[in-house]
Amino acid sequence: MDRRKKEVTFLWYIENYSFCRHETGDKLFSPTFEPEGLEGTSWFLRLFPRGARGEYKGFISLDLRRGTDNGPACVSVKFELSILAEDGSVLSSKEYDHSFSELNWHRSGDFLKMDGSLYLRNFPRDVLTVRCKMWRGDGEVHRVAPICVRTCIGVETVSLRHEVDNFSTLKPNQKHTIQIPSSLKKERYVTSSLYFTVDSCRDGEMMVEITAPADSYILRKRSISLYQFYRITWCREDDNRFAVERKDIRKLPLSLTRQEILNKKGKYLQCDRLTLLCECSFSTGYVYEYSKQAEKQRNNQEPSKNISKVNFVTSTYPSALEDMKSLYLNKCFTDVELKTETKSFTAHKMVLCARSPVFHRMLTINMKERNTDCIEVDDLGDDVVQQLLLFLYSDTVQSLEWAMATGLYYAADKYEIGRLKAVCSSFLVEHLSPTNAGELLLLADTHSDADLKGVVEDFILDHDKEVFFSKEWEMLWKMNPVLAGETMLLKYKR
Repeated sequence: MDRRKKEVTFLWYIENYSFCRHETGDKLFSPTFEPEGLEGTSWFLRLFPRGARGEYKGFISLDLRRGTDNGPACVSVKFELSILAEDGSVLSSKEYDHSFSELNWHRSGDFLKMDGSLYLRNFPRDVLTVRCKMWRGDGEVHRVAPICVRTCIGVETVSLRHEVDNFSTLKPNQKHTIQIPSSLKKERYVTSSLYFTVDSCRDGEMMVEITAPADSYILRKRSISLYQFYRITWCREDDNRFAVERKDIRKLPLSLTRQEILNKKGKYLQCDRLTLLCECSFSTGYVYEYSKQAEKQRNNQEPSKNISKVNFVTSTYPSALEDMKSLYLNKCFTDVELKTETKSFTAHKMVLCARSPVFHRMLTINMKERNTDCIEVDDLGDDVVQQLLLFLYSDTVQSLEWAMATGLYYAADKYEIGRLKAVCSSFLVEHLSPTNAGELLLLADTHSDADLKGVVEDFILDHDKEVFFSKEWEMLWKMNPVLAGETMLLKYKR
């Protein structure tokens, strides 16, 4: 019998932690875990991002709680709770010895006092790490494979360019409003309104008002800059993620009044046009959970502190991709247009040529696109083109959904953007279900994607009854009976 002391490590990574919607007394729950060697008991952590009520307000409160399981009525364990900085160092750690019955817990109310400077210094990538070590017995330590889980707080960041023509003619309290489509909420928009007031202590105070795309969205951070002749002048940044009592930052003044802008119109206005660059980050209210064994993520080793320190230093400065994304969002020196049926998007020929062989041929060979500086993409939707361009500049896509992934897959195949096609394929396979298998099978067959088609066929054969008896499969049979028949025939061939 193995009498060694078994030590279990549970690592909980909370991504976008600063965007937690939790107020004082609200709890964030970790996924449940069942440690090896603890007699079939199950456990989870509860974290109070802004503290439990009363004297613990403004602290992170943390407790270990036993779940409902088939283990003994009472289990005594020793455990250590820690919060780790991103470089692996321990910010706060406490050790306990407690006996747990079902749904019993042990709390540390004033575990760590949080403030913005402390957080930004220790969590530059906005990932809070909670570690729980549990052990029973004495003697030689036997460490079992750590358990890693991730909780991701939903965030949507929107960058917009707000241009006000004929600024000098703007009337008091007359709102100039623009709308930007949300990437997560279909047919919803982020709205920016600019106006000036005459009833405040600062006559002509410029106000910027941001409206979220949904009532459930909360604006947590926003920055507004003035754009002037290919230069960006910082104006103000508002961040309510770290205050104990969070303020409403949807409507706030600029640091300049209307008259101050007019007095320096040569600096701030171009042909009587005021241009603001705004970036708004919303907490969406969604929470996503991922569970993986630690050996797949960390290979059973602690990260190198030297490497972590390097990551900390480099993460404080913009990367090349971030600078490229900024180039796209600010629309500086654009020299080509992509036109859908309803909208026009400006871009840079150099970027399009570097990222797409098809765009390269269009813009370098003697084709109409080269002569007109315009590329017709009327078979793509506005939102697809917007995400396509974002990927070409930043190598990222924002919060994929099924419809967007299929649209981007089509665009990536058409313009031979292999990396984007692989990203979309991976997403679609990961979200494959009996109801959408037929749609993905048709997509793969239409684009002659043998690898994707093979994966979908394997899924369909593994879930043949659910797929073949679904309404979606009946629709595929009507649209493409040959493809549906060939797939059903595979069931018998294999």
